[in-house]
Amino acid sequence: MGRYGLVAVVLLVACRGRADGAPLATDATETDSPRGAAGAEPTQAVETAPDGRDTRNAETGGATAEGAESAPTTAGGGASTLAEGCGAEPVTLDEIHSGRVHGGVAVSVGKLVASSQKFLVSEAKSGSCLWGAFAATPTHVGIGSGLFLVSFGAPHAEGAVCAPGSDGLPDDLTPGDSLDVEGTLDEYAPAACDGIAPAQQLRIDVACPARRGSAGAEPEAAVIDRALADRLAAGKDSQLLRDWGGALVRLDNASALQDADDADAVFPFGVVRLEQTALEVHSRLYYFDLSEGGPRASAKAPHYRYPTTFRSITGVVFLDYCSWVLAPRDRCADLSPASEGCTAQARRP
Repeated sequence: MGRYGLVAVVLLVACRGRADGAPLATDATETDSPRGAAGAEPTQAVETAPDGRDTRNAETGGATAEGAESAPTTAGGGASTLAEGCGAEPVTLDEIHSGRVHGGVAVSVGKLVASSQKFLVSEAKSGSCLWGAFAATPTHVGIGSGLFLVSFGAPHAEGAVCAPGSDGLPDDLTPGDSLDVEGTLDEYAPAACDGIAPAQQLRIDVACPARRGSAGAEPEAAVIDRALADRLAAGKDSQLLRDWGGALVRLDNASALQDADDADAVFPFGVVRLEQTALEVHSRLYYFDLSEGGPRASAKAPHYRYPTTFRSITGVVFLDYCSWVLAPRDRCADLSPASEGCTAQARRP
């Protein structure tokens, strides 16, 4: 089913300290940078509509990273020590989710744990590459427990692919790794997605990379019911999506709908739609991670026959272009039953 979309991205990453002791309550900064559906080939950007159709623009889906500043490159995709010149104002994840930390403020958040692997969030025709991962607080699950981390890597030449190792996130990040992060908080939603609630994200510069500590237990997933799943899928309630965005959750006992074109249970772009709820299941995280040949490796596409009833689906609440979705991190371990062809966990690069 490997029909995946790409959308161009415009983001300017900043890593600024707050030495003056200024309060966190500043005017929020809006961003109009479509960091959504990554995919396809770098020669043409493809926007993915909520119903799974391609909405192709002539060049790069409406925006490019041409002229934007590029992050400096380093080897390894992360570091164990804080780079010189960093040292933003410390905040807690609770303060971020409460809305007390406004956009455009450089902050540091400590004592987190990785809740996903690293994956390619978006790629522009201009060569801009945005990587991401999810982190969580180990102290509680559900509301207010997740944080989306994004970081630009080195741009690539036309016809090449995004290469890891030059952004602020470790390439081999594994769920359960402890993390301290620093970056600029903002909210993001594509301009083309009218009325969709934005997603919070912390933009990490390669000059102030995430600091990884010891490995530990993965965060626990919060079980959500179908009523909450429908509210998340609606994508309109900003406070609800601020509370649940980036959280690791589990949905139990749901049946896949049939794709009429292929008569299986997987729609275009690796989407699984469910009979009991409007919350779609997207393959974005594991299809674009560094495992099994890297982003877009065809072997990582999900395969389900119709009918299929899932005992459980575990994933992150994620804004995938215009749709708030449930995004599993692994087609083998996070889906029960696992995708056809699973012989081992696919999460680790």
